[in-house]
Amino acid sequence: MALLIDTLSSNKNVFNPSEGLDSSQYGIWDLTKSSVSFQGVDPQLASFAIVPEYFQMRPDLIATLKMGSQGKMGSLLKFNGLSNPFAVYEGQILAVPTANTVDEIFRSKKVKEQSASTSNTNTNPLNSFKKNQQQKKFQVSPGRKKFLDEKIKNKPVEVLPPNITQPGETTILKQNGFIVFAPNSGGGGFNTPTAI
Repeated sequence: MALLIDTLSSNKNVFNPSEGLDSSQYGIWDLTKSSVSFQGVDPQLASFAIVPEYFQMRPDLIATLKMGSQGKMGSLLKFNGLSNPFAVYEGQILAVPTANTVDEIFRSKKVKEQSASTSNTNTNPLNSFKKNQQQKKFQVSPGRKKFLDEKIKNKPVEVLPPNITQPGETTILKQNGFIVFAPNSGGGGFNTPTAI
């Protein structure tokens, strides 16, 4: 089960900036954009939480108890000026915002984004650079492709991370009463049979 942190998942500015991905279960997370800001919002406190020993580095548990949902840990952290969930330590006092305060930060953020999108943003060179980078597709130059085709002897069926096996490969094989680990890897003689 995935943990949806409200400051990211409820924020279309950060999550799924590409309109074509809005309906999918996955998307692009643009962590270069700010998630929320409490500027211009009248913050209201629901309570305070003193972090006990077994809740340190667990703002999700504090958010569950104090705000009703572990997904609200993003708002809890941002409200207290924290970015790193592992920076929550024993004895720390956290201010817990009211539900109305959390809703208001998202409303004000949406209003700011809408007003920014209607204004002319083409004057910022970073916006055009970012747009160009998002539209680029990964391509291999013809010279590089020729080099790779000629030089690589044992080409994999699919290009996968090193911890994923190729189609048809096995990770453990029982052979002649022995267990062989990673029988398809390398061929460098490192796979010594282990007696059962």
